[in-house]
Amino acid sequence: RFFLTLFNKIRTMNKSLKSDLNERGFCVFEKAFHPEELDSIRQTSRQALKLLPVSHREKNKSQGSLILIANYPEFSRLIAHQVLLNIFKKLGFSDTRFSSGYIISKPERGPALFWHQDWWGWGNSISYKDQIPQIFVMIYLQDTSTKNGCLRVIPGSHRTPHSLHDSNNAHSESISRVENPEDPLYQSVDGEHAVPVQYGDVLVGDARLIHGTFPNVADDERTLITLWFHPNYSNLPGPIQVRIHEIFMRKGVDTDPDGLDSMTLLNWPEEEKKIVEPMFPAHPPNVTAEVWDRNPHW
Repeated sequence: RFFLTLFNKIRTMNKSLKSDLNERGFCVFEKAFHPEELDSIRQTSRQALKLLPVSHREKNKSQGSLILIANYPEFSRLIAHQVLLNIFKKLGFSDTRFSSGYIISKPERGPALFWHQDWWGWGNSISYKDQIPQIFVMIYLQDTSTKNGCLRVIPGSHRTPHSLHDSNNAHSESISRVENPEDPLYQSVDGEHAVPVQYGDVLVGDARLIHGTFPNVADDERTLITLWFHPNYSNLPGPIQVRIHEIFMRKGVDTDPDGLDSMTLLNWPEEEKKIVEPMFPAHPPNVTAEVWDRNPHW
């Protein structure tokens, strides 16, 4: 009876998290990792941050940093970690593929991250359907709160028009540089929801969800790893698959202008590449890539 009760409790919890993702656009798996499992990733991230030129920080002042993990084969075990595979299973995902990931680290006294959504395929009809074409998996490397720049979201905005969708300024160079700190894209809005997490939690979100962060008014840097995955990959339209493969190859990505001819997972040492190879995105031949389009057409 004890094990049956436990099984039913876990099943109910998984169903609730899946509903949160579908209906609100995000969910949090609490204590998914033991902190020590992330120690090596935190060390790699800190080293990568030390190597950043001042120009990178200035260009990405709102984000804090945008370091492609394709440059760091040490991330292979995190991308294909059993913890994440179990999460995908609990959410009902299959054939999940990887496209890219970033070390995003907001320094102390850093500004808010601008409101935005990260989906780029709004010209395709799948963007307005139930299937989630892309998810972000956020793994913070410390506890977060509104004080040190935790995530904030507009629940339901992945499926419902919002006034923030009307801005064409998100992802622009001026917004990333915070040239106008009074821009509405940095400000709090009605209906925003703070999502503080603890070190070891895993936050999963629909790429279409409008999100940002609070400013980091604390005295320590706030670092996270964002990984981009594509669930139920074989069910995605061919042009979307081709574009995902191009993102994987660092081709034509607006947040990775120097990506072409840079390191990709295909160039990783054989040991690391073998770990993540089953998650590489395939693509159909003789199909044109989906047009890059960050603006919804409701």
